[in-house]
This record gives sequence, structure tokens and C-alpha cells, in this order.
Amino acid sequence: MQFKSVLVTGATGVIGTATLSVLREEGYNVRGLSSGDADLRDFQAALAVMEAVRPDAVIHLAARVHGLMGNVRAQGEMFRDNTLINMNVIEAARVAGVRKIVAMGSVATYPDGVPLPMRESDMWAGAPHGSEAGYAHAKRAMLAQLEAYQDQYGLEFAVAVSTNLFGPHDRFDEVRGHVLPSLISKFHRGVTTGEPVSVWGSGEATRDFLFSFDAARALRVLLEGGDGLYNVASGSHITIKEVALEIARAANFTGEIQWDRTKPDGQPARAYDITRIAALGWAPQVPLQSALKETFEWYRANLDRVRR
Repeated sequence: MQFKSVLVTGATGVIGTATLSVLREEGYNVRGLSSGDADLRDFQAALAVMEAVRPDAVIHLAARVHGLMGNVRAQGEMFRDNTLINMNVIEAARVAGVRKIVAMGSVATYPDGVPLPMRESDMWAGAPHGSEAGYAHAKRAMLAQLEAYQDQYGLEFAVAVSTNLFGPHDRFDEVRGHVLPSLISKFHRGVTTGEPVSVWGSGEATRDFLFSFDAARALRVLLEGGDGLYNVASGSHITIKEVALEIARAANFTGEIQWDRTKPDGQPARAYDITRIAALGWAPQVPLQSALKETFEWYRANLDRVRR
């Protein structure tokens, strides 16, 4: 174990809770930080946390996150808040003597229209898709800052270019949330009320989905041996229609599924090359069907405290 203490920002979200669990199972001395503990958009708040905890390493997961429609409608807020959070965490970590940062990136940062599967070397080959430009540019700025800090200050870093994650403790927001948790909420409601379930778009777009605990294990691998950019994804893809049918099966939903073609599909296809992180010994372990079933059962059992 290279690091005696690790601070995890964004520790109450879908990937944060899984990361705390995985690191603790591995014997790490780890502390989680939530938005209720400090507003990381404020540099002094970020610095106070870093100086109080004095971690050897930081796994930086804190972000303002929406799904497709939330990103479209709040481009400025997404850029501003995420840029402030990232800049403050990285600078405060440097001042406090942190040795390494493992940060959560996003596949939204990839240029629109690059050949599939997307590779880490494609990152700067063009502009990101316009629907997520504000969020994507904030994540690109984070990568640029980490590269600059490594060059000038010797700060070690790895960035997980993360595909669509899902799992327990997700935000199940049907309007602004990511596709899988929003569908889980919709199908649960459909089972409860008997109403049809409306799914945005044509269902033809393809996506790569990864269970949060598999992603957390990837972050541990990057903490222990990663340097630079790594795609963190399942390495396979599935249509939105196919994944909706999987969720319907997990929920025992037998009603009508309606496809709302007035809503956007987003990018038509996404697929990622995971050769680089596979070379570190990581591979996803939980089959999609099992992970969807586990997430749906968690949602149903925790309706009184799920985030929306």
C-alpha cells in the first residue's frame, strides 16, 4: 500500500460510496468528504479540509452532475461550478502536500465524431458534443491543470475517463438525471401505478454502462499504479432500448413502453478502448443484468431516502 491516508471527495454519491467501501475492504485509512462538509467551490473551504486531513492521496469525485437534459439546460452553471470545484481541490491538495490525485473524468470530454472505440489519445482531437460542452470543458480544464501541476510541482495524477456509471446511492432524477437511474425510477413507478413508461429518444443510441463497484475497483488500481488518462468502461455497448428492456425485466414490468422521439438521443454511439487500464490488471466483474437487478432492488428498498 503506497498511501497511508486517502481523502475521497464526493463521497456520498454513486461512485463515492462504492469507492469508500472498496478502499476500506483493502485496509486503507480513508475519509469521505461530502458537499455538506465543505463547499468546494470556495477555495478557503477546500484548503481548510486539506490542511485538517493532510491526506497522502486524494480521489476526487466531487462534481456537479446532470444527465443529458440537465447538461443542455445549464451549460454555464455546469462549467462554472465544476471548474471552481476542480481548480480549488487540486490547488488545495498541492498546498497541503498531497502526493497523488486520482480524479474522475468523463467520456463527455471526448471530441464529437471520433472513431469508435474512443482511445485516450483522441482526447484533444476536436470539440466535445455540444449537448454537454459546459461540463465537458470543465473536465478538460481539470486534466490540463493536473498535467501542468505534474510538470511544475511533481504532483502525481491519474484521470479515470468514466463511462455511464450506475449503482446504489445514485441520483434517481427522471428529468435531469442520467439514463439508467432515471429509467429505474420510471419502471418502478410503472409497476406501482400500472401506467406506461415513457423513454426519451428512439432507443437506438448505444451506450457503455459500468457498475459503480467495478468503477471503484478501477479507481483503486489507478491509485496504486496509474499515471495519466485511462478509459474506465465495460468495453462493450448496448442500445438504450435493450437496457430499458433489461430494467423492465428486473422490475417485473409487463406494461407498455413508449418511445418519446421528441426528446434527444444525444450522441448516437459510444464505445471505449479499455486496453490501457486492462494492462494494470483491471477488468469489470459484475454482469450488467446482475448489476441492474441489484441497483433496482436497492432503489426499491430505499425509496424513503433516495436522491432525486
